[in-house]
Amino acid sequence: MKTNHPLSVCLWVLSLLAGCATVPPELQGQVTPLTLHQVETDPQRYRGQTVRWGGTILKVENKSQVSRVQILARPLDREGRPRQDAEPLGRFMAVTPAFLDPAIYLPGRELTVVGDLAGTTEISVGERKLRIPVLEAERWHLWPRREEKPQVIVYPYLWYDFWWYYPWGPCCW
Repeated sequence: MKTNHPLSVCLWVLSLLAGCATVPPELQGQVTPLTLHQVETDPQRYRGQTVRWGGTILKVENKSQVSRVQILARPLDREGRPRQDAEPLGRFMAVTPAFLDPAIYLPGRELTVVGDLAGTTEISVGERKLRIPVLEAERWHLWPRREEKPQVIVYPYLWYDFWWYYPWGPCCW
């Protein structure tokens, strides 16, 4: 009996790789694929729609009944994590009755939120007033910090140049 062993190994590896790029459980579910720009142009039209947005935390405010998180939106990758290399899309506010500790939800951390659109709110950025969408956060995921990899510069011909020009190299014989 002949088996397709290499094919079964390839399928097994592909299934493992497909499993690695999944959205965290708290971010899964049906969402409406709306962009921040669409909602900013006509917020009342999309009120109540469930979206998944994310970005970088700018500010956390804890009021008596709610926590408000101001987020600089970025496009999400296929895992639902904000793309660090992408241009910011604008700002939005995530609001939840849960207490979000500002010592944990620090500015600069990446956060993805799933929730219903609840209109807009006005914020101040410097002396400017902006209207930004508000998301009633049902679920969220605070992403672990990205590891900074040191940049390694390789000079491929350094050893060759050293050997060639030093007194014991062929140029001096």
